[in-house]
Amino acid sequence: MGLFNRNKKAKKRIQPGTSAKISQFRTPYRKNSETFTERKTRRKTRSYASAIPSSKFKQKPDSNRLKAIAAITLSAGLLAFGIYSAFFSDWLLVENFQIEEEGTMIDDYQKMKTILQNIVDQNILLVNEEALIGEIRANHPEIDKIKIKKILPDTIKIEYTKFPTTANIVNIVQGIQKKFLTDSQGFLIEENMEQLDLPHIYIETTEPLEVRHTILPDPIRSRERLSYIINSVNLFEEKFGIKVLYADFKQREREVHLHTEKYFYVMLDMEKDLNRQIEKLKKALQKLDIYQTPLVYIDLRISGKDTEKVIYKRK
Repeated sequence: MGLFNRNKKAKKRIQPGTSAKISQFRTPYRKNSETFTERKTRRKTRSYASAIPSSKFKQKPDSNRLKAIAAITLSAGLLAFGIYSAFFSDWLLVENFQIEEEGTMIDDYQKMKTILQNIVDQNILLVNEEALIGEIRANHPEIDKIKIKKILPDTIKIEYTKFPTTANIVNIVQGIQKKFLTDSQGFLIEENMEQLDLPHIYIETTEPLEVRHTILPDPIRSRERLSYIINSVNLFEEKFGIKVLYADFKQREREVHLHTEKYFYVMLDMEKDLNRQIEKLKKALQKLDIYQTPLVYIDLRISGKDTEKVIYKRK
């Protein structure tokens, strides 16, 4: 029997009423136990807070405030200096002008001298461009388009183009002739000048015409009458191939007489449709050979029931 006996230490028994140390172990049944995720989050929070230097939590020092105030003061000073330099100093006063007429720079601006003299020594930034353009137009009606440029610090540049020159005007006053050039608006732009490739228009008046004035007192009427005369010359030459030497403008009668190279003239009523009068003559060519028949005049002014009637006088 002893063979089966083992030399074992007897288990220590805890008697009732005695105490013993019991090692704590994790169990889901403990009230104060925390999960792995909670413990990990707590550790991260502690490590992040401990990593931030304590200086980061300090307020902005007074030196930074002083720098900000100094920067604002300097900016205000520079702004005030800029305003003074722009509007009150002598640096931006108008002293020079550049005049460009139809793409060509010109040195002689005597025609505009009076107008430009009014803005000399003005601050260039304060020059009213629209007012300047209006004043130039009022004194120079021959100008079509105009542009004002400010070239800092002291130069005003004026660029403009004129209305096209369309005809030669021969003004007759008590038998004395004087030549002008007129633009498309009826303004006389040059005196004692002539362009042979443009139509010649004779106008007899009691008072002599003047440069920078229209051929008639009414500018609108001048433009309309001039356009009618030029169109009549061009249309007659186009339809019949006969050159018009000059047009005689009859103001009182409101007529134009086209004097041709065939030594006869054609009378047109300026109150009536131009094309209709020319077409009337074209239809009459079957009976009237204007190329071979010696004529004094052809009268296309007559209107009435027989609108195709053409009156003419042979030599």
